[in-house]
This record gives sequence, structure tokens and C-alpha cells, in this order.
Amino acid sequence: MKTTLILSLRHALVVAVGTWLASPVPAQTAGQDGQWTEPFELPLIAIHAAMLPTDQVLLFGSGHGVPGIHAWVLDPDSLQLSNVEPPWDLFCSGHSFLADGRLLVAGGSLQEGVAGGEGGHPGTDLVYAFNPDSLQWEQAQSMNGARWYPSNITLPDGRAVTMTGLDTEAQPNLDIEAYDPAANVWQVIGEKELPLYPRLHVISSGLVFKAGPDAQSETFDPESGIWTPVAETNAPARFEAPSVLLPPTFDQVMVIGGSLGPESGAPTSSAEIIDLSQKKPQWRVTSHMSFPRREHNAVILPDGKIFVVGGRTDTDDSPNPVLTPEIFDPAAETWDQVAPHQVPRMYHSTATLLLDGRVLVAGGNCQPTGELYSPGYLFRGARPVINEAQRQVSYGSTFELDFTSSTKTNTVAMIRLSSVTHSVNFGQRYVLLAQLSSGSAVVNVPAPASANLAPPGFYMLFVVDEDGVPSKASLVQLVGDRLGDLDGDGVVGVADLLLLLAAWGPCADCDDCPADLNGDCTVGVADLLILFANWGRQA
Repeated sequence: MKTTLILSLRHALVVAVGTWLASPVPAQTAGQDGQWTEPFELPLIAIHAAMLPTDQVLLFGSGHGVPGIHAWVLDPDSLQLSNVEPPWDLFCSGHSFLADGRLLVAGGSLQEGVAGGEGGHPGTDLVYAFNPDSLQWEQAQSMNGARWYPSNITLPDGRAVTMTGLDTEAQPNLDIEAYDPAANVWQVIGEKELPLYPRLHVISSGLVFKAGPDAQSETFDPESGIWTPVAETNAPARFEAPSVLLPPTFDQVMVIGGSLGPESGAPTSSAEIIDLSQKKPQWRVTSHMSFPRREHNAVILPDGKIFVVGGRTDTDDSPNPVLTPEIFDPAAETWDQVAPHQVPRMYHSTATLLLDGRVLVAGGNCQPTGELYSPGYLFRGARPVINEAQRQVSYGSTFELDFTSSTKTNTVAMIRLSSVTHSVNFGQRYVLLAQLSSGSAVVNVPAPASANLAPPGFYMLFVVDEDGVPSKASLVQLVGDRLGDLDGDGVVGVADLLLLLAAWGPCADCDDCPADLNGDCTVGVADLLILFANWGRQA
């Protein structure tokens, strides 16, 4: 009762302060401005957040306003919570989704309550994968070295890479490690001293691009372990700031705001874009936000625009929050202010896209609350409806999509599930699949051609009408090349043919039908042709 009262009083205080500090927004309709729910209480500070492939959100963290180590699964519709207590202190860990939908969480704090000195905070080598189906933490092989403040990213081949962070002595970990989920092993694949929580993106070449927070951007080749300098940002640094792969591309990266120095550098309202498809890529300054920001988050929306929320404008510890979000239009390169939220969302806050197109914004030091934002596109009329879509799709294939829309032209796109902390979203990306000239229809949609464009795992599939109104998403799992090695002996041959023929016809379970090589939930001629095309091939 006492804890609840303290949280309620704190919530009332931050709402009052937040309302007082709210930045002015021109009067607009809900269709332009969007709309927020009232803040709701949470039993933790949501320092980390991940959108699970179960239409739920995993929130976790420790301390910073609510003592203890916490992890809860939130139903964003009912706001009901399930306690999934973690077996270690996962504060300031790195995380990314594996191809099977589990969230790999690497590192964290060596021991709850161990204070960091000037050198930082001691890290741990512990690794767990959160299983969204069982709601269990599954221990994985520990890393070769400890990490606190690392960045994770999932590669096109399904491995997860982690880099940087502080070791058990609070010293920089220089090793770059890759995790093979099939073998449950970590392997050192490179070495480099990097800033904590570097911003990482897989680009169309399959390389990993580092977009900061320091000025020097560069690429990393996971096969050779080689780093290659690319270009320096116009700003001297962009600490405590997000970056995104700019829709609808896989090679344009945008960095947004941030602090110009690691300690007391002033925050900036500027943003920069680099096009890595150019022969000599260079960062260029695009239009500025209305407010300088640090400690903010950026979310890719289904209409391909970028929602930026939270942060603060001060250069020291006195609170000066920005309560007015802004939305960036990549086509026009313009910003639009939208409806303000009530609670300051600064350091240790998170923002996560939900399946219904809303955004969950939560956390921030001493802010055990969340708020839900409905963008303007949810107030512009009837939404498209996905009647049916394949759950599992393989690269280079086409898949059937049955949808209903009130407009003649529609866009089909996928967005990878969010996994976010410290202004860094470990993997969100927008994948444009098709632009359709017909309304309600059953259509064949091309899947991404390769895993370089969309690493394996779960994505939110949206149909967006010509007014920018999205459907509620269907979850789609992108899987690797289905060679046809059904018996697992490493080669496609007669035994696999017999297994395919034995499974001929509709699949009893579309998610567990290995002979369904083209992912249409039926074993038939198309699957037979795929198997013959790979005959004799080593799997």
C-alpha cells in the first residue's frame, strides 16, 4: 500500500510538472495531431522494451525509481501485466530478436546495486533468451567476456552480434562476438574499441553500419572482421540520440538530434542523412526539429514516417523535458508537431510500435508509467483489414494476402519488431513489399529477395491505404532458404522426396509443416519443383 501511494504521488507530480512544461502545439484535429491516453502506472521503470510476436510487450529494467530487478509482459489492449522475473540483473544489457522470435538479452549489470565509478559500471557475461510462447527466460551460453551497455544486432544469416560494453572491471570490452543460436555458442569475430551503445544497422550489402554516437561512421564486415571508415557527421557527436534506416530504403540512415558531447554537450535540433548506395557517401543536414533533444526515441510508423518522442533540452541534470513529439516525412523532409504527452520521457525511456499502429511510450528515471499514442492516421476513416495472410514466408517467394480496403491504391509493407533501450532500437526496419493499384483483393505479394534486406525473424505486416491509414498488422515470420532437406541428413535426395509425397495436401499446422517449401500451407506441385531444383544440393 505504501509503495502504491508513493508511486501515485510521484505520478501526480510528474503529470503536473509535465503539463506545466508542455511545449505549445498549434490547434489541430485528431487526424493531424493524434491522441494520447491518460498515463497508467507500471510496476517498473521501462528501461528496456521489446514488441513480442504475441501482440504483447516485454518491459524490463532495475532500480531508477522502483527498487529491485523487474520484467513484466504487458497486454497493450487490456493493460494487464504478467510478472516474468528475470534470473539476473539485465539492466543496461543489449538485445535483439532471433529468427525464432525469442529475444536474446546479452550482458547487463554484474550485481544489482554495484555502483560504477568514473570508469563506469561492471558488466556480466550472462545471456538469456526470452521465449514469448512459454514466457520463460532460457539461459544461453555465456559470452566470452562481460558487457554492460553493449549493442546487439541480428545478421542476415541469423546470428546475433554484440559489441562494446564494459567488462567485470568496468573497462571497455574490445571483442566483437557472434552468437550462433543453432549451436548455442559465441565466437569472437573481431576487435575494436567503440563508444557504448553504438547505433547499428544491417544495410543491403549485408554489412553492419555504425551511425554513431561519435562522428566517425563506418561499416563492419562480420565475415572478415574488417572495419571500414565511411564519413563523419557534420555534428561533432550525437550522444543519447536515435538513428533509423530511413524508409523506404535499406541504405539511407538518419541520425536525429542528440548531445554534442558525452558529458555536458548541448543538445541539438539538427538531423542528418547519409545515402550508403552512393559511391562516396557523405552526411548531409536535413531540416531541423522544432526542439533540441537528447535522450529521445524514434519509431518507424506504418506509413513510413518517423515518430520522435521525449527527450530534454538542458545541458545538465535539471529537468527540462520536451513534451511535444514530432513526425518526420522522409519524402518531403519536413517535421510536424503533434499532440503533447503528459509525463516527461527522458533518460531510460522507451517507445515501441504496436500491432494496431499505436505507440507505447514508457519509462524514464523515476517514471513508473506508460502512455499510448494514437497517430493521426487512426482518425482518418475506415482502416484496411487483413483478412488472411501467411504466417511464414521464405525469401524470394510470393505469398497470398487477402485484404479489404476502401481506397483504390494501397501499400504493403513490413516493419521488424522493436527492441529498444537508451534511444537505440536494435533492429527496427521498414520493408516495402508492394504498391497495389487495386482495392479489396486477394493478391500475391513478393517477399524480400534476400535476408540482407530483411534479416530472418518476425515482422508486422501492414496494408496502408492511399490516405496513409494502416490496417492492424498481421505477424509474419521470414525464414531462410528452404532447400528441401526434410530428413536433416545434409543433402536433398530420395528420402526427402518420399517425405514430401507422404505429406501431400493441406498442412494440418501451417506453422509446423516442413514439407511446405513455399509457405502456402499446402504440400503440392510448387513444393515438388523447389525440391527438384535443389536436388543433390548440400543443405
